[in-house]
Amino acid sequence: AIQEKSFFRVGGTKAVTVDVRLIVATNEDLNAAVRNGSFSRDLFYRLSEFTIIIPPLRNRKEDMLHIANRLLEATNTELSKRVSGFSQEAIRTLTEYSWPGNIRQLRSAVRRAVLQADGWIEPVHLSLEESLKPETDESAASPEFKWTEGLSLKEMVRRSTADLEKRILVEALRKTGGNKAKAARLLQMDYTTIHAKIKQYKITVDSEDDT
Repeated sequence: AIQEKSFFRVGGTKAVTVDVRLIVATNEDLNAAVRNGSFSRDLFYRLSEFTIIIPPLRNRKEDMLHIANRLLEATNTELSKRVSGFSQEAIRTLTEYSWPGNIRQLRSAVRRAVLQADGWIEPVHLSLEESLKPETDESAASPEFKWTEGLSLKEMVRRSTADLEKRILVEALRKTGGNKAKAARLLQMDYTTIHAKIKQYKITVDSEDDT
């Protein structure tokens, strides 16, 4: 249908011609998905005549306040509120946060803040302060040193680093419910690499849902 611009209705015998422009959006790395076989190569080439790559929100800090203000304006209208804007501390919180959920997460944060604020939005209304704190989870701590008789310094460092890498992967998979695609995005790595690492370290994944 995409290539021929025609299709048959269910049970029909006459082709229906269509003239449409197809626009597709995804947050997945389709090049990697094609390479690992999780996305159709033929479909990819039919869809990717022209590609626009939009960087994640964490890489567009200069757009943050503009987008947040637009969302604030829309939410004020929808909820019949008159929240004035973001305080300087709230702006700092917005720009320092990593926004793993991108625009959808920002929209939810703004809506939550508008519901709570009366005048200006403060950091407490955004409820993001906990996410800005340094990681203290034991799984992300420094690698444990284990002296092994007969090994060189280089080999002991390699093994300790590998142990840490495995613990971080396990924790990322735990946080994402075993979803490898989400864990890859959380760790800012491509799907092919995380799949290879999971196989390398023989990590058991409870869920295979990678949507």
